[in-house]
Amino acid sequence: MKAVRYKSVLGLAIGERSLLAAEVSAGSRPVVRLVAEMEYPPGVTPLDVEAFGAALGAFRRDKGFTARSVVVGLPAKWLVVKPKEVPQTDAATLADLLRLGAEAEFSSELKELVYDFVVSDDGGAGDSVLLVATQRKYVEAVTAACEAAKLSAVAVTSSALVLGEATAKASGPNGMVLAVSAGGAELTVRRNGAASVIRHLRGPDQPAAFVSAVRRVVSTLPSSGGDRELVLWDQTGMDAKLLGEQLGVAVRAGDLPALGVGVSMAGVNGQSSRFGPAVALAASVMGTGAPAVDFLHSRMAPPRTRRLPRWAKIAIGAGALVLLIGIYGFVDLQHEQGQLDAAKAHLAAMQGQLDSAKAFVDKVSFAKGWHAEDPRNLMCLRDLTIALLNDEQTYVTSVALRQNVRAPNGATVVGGVKLPDPGTLAGQLNGKTPEQGGWSGLLDRLRHMPSFTDVKLGGTSNGEKNGEVSFSITFTYIGKAAQH
Repeated sequence: MKAVRYKSVLGLAIGERSLLAAEVSAGSRPVVRLVAEMEYPPGVTPLDVEAFGAALGAFRRDKGFTARSVVVGLPAKWLVVKPKEVPQTDAATLADLLRLGAEAEFSSELKELVYDFVVSDDGGAGDSVLLVATQRKYVEAVTAACEAAKLSAVAVTSSALVLGEATAKASGPNGMVLAVSAGGAELTVRRNGAASVIRHLRGPDQPAAFVSAVRRVVSTLPSSGGDRELVLWDQTGMDAKLLGEQLGVAVRAGDLPALGVGVSMAGVNGQSSRFGPAVALAASVMGTGAPAVDFLHSRMAPPRTRRLPRWAKIAIGAGALVLLIGIYGFVDLQHEQGQLDAAKAHLAAMQGQLDSAKAFVDKVSFAKGWHAEDPRNLMCLRDLTIALLNDEQTYVTSVALRQNVRAPNGATVVGGVKLPDPGTLAGQLNGKTPEQGGWSGLLDRLRHMPSFTDVKLGGTSNGEKNGEVSFSITFTYIGKAAQH
């Protein structure tokens, strides 16, 4: 994080059920101007960006906070903490080593996590560091909620880690810090000026189980001299002396002046232990300070892209040329499309005239079959009349004729079936006869006439009332001109 001098900063310590807020003003010694606690509305969590942001904005206005720059502290429950053994090297090289290690160890989760690390005060000359990560969605959610509340997040870090750092300034480089709230507890352990343990513990709603959980963690820690002191920052009214007796270590309550800040509000000292995490967060960026871990400005973020080499510039130039050619082609295509659309519009405007002309041509083509120069239709009716003997029993009810035309592709055979010759007539004769088989004579006569081909019985049916038999005959009329 780049060092910036702020006139006032708001620290927000995110908890499971509520958040703590503290506004600290700059000066020769930072001063706590205002503190308050915001309980989450029913059903709302810090991950509900819109609802949480609206509630945070209303809380800020109601309590009178004026600072717009915010340091957000995430709960230890949202962190992934892992100690790593590293060679002695400088901080820049250490960041590269840890980045490569994280890529190899967490390749599938790397895009979903944001990493940073804690080094000792000598700049990374020790043999181990603490790798700290959180899910990217947490960082994005709290920063978006701050924006919705008209606030600007300047850092997103760990509340427990920052409180441990601030407490160590007064208590020494080694020790333990325990922050307790109704929703849970966070334990931080420092060795040689750097955090070595960050642990989330259950809340104190069941005192015996809580003390047992803290005792198990404390008992596993190595001891070196007088570093077995625990500083308690409590929001629940816990007795520090009694807790020390139960744990077998020295326990003292933390207070705000021990964090290196002054207090300008009457009565706030009675709540010193309660608002320690939020005050530590706000004070962490005062002057030239910065949190040891900042997920918004991670030292493990991929390095910025270097200046492009010559071959890359040539490739970009070639790509730009291809793009220009593509744009020219697109513009030309648009021009051609415009001309096509205009032609289609003109054709659509003439559609009425085209329909009228087509209807006229159809009528003329139909009438042509009745013309004296080529009276095929009349000839067909004449030949049908000759074939139909006047027996006063069999009669025709309808005759349908249509001209066979050439296939559009010029084909003469389709699907193995020969098509009728163009110019011939396809016909169907429908009639009635008093008895079944009365139509057979007409069928035989048509088949023996040379002007008819492909004569077939289409079908028959018996009448229900008078017993007459309906029949149909299909044929192709070639006429005398087509017989040769």
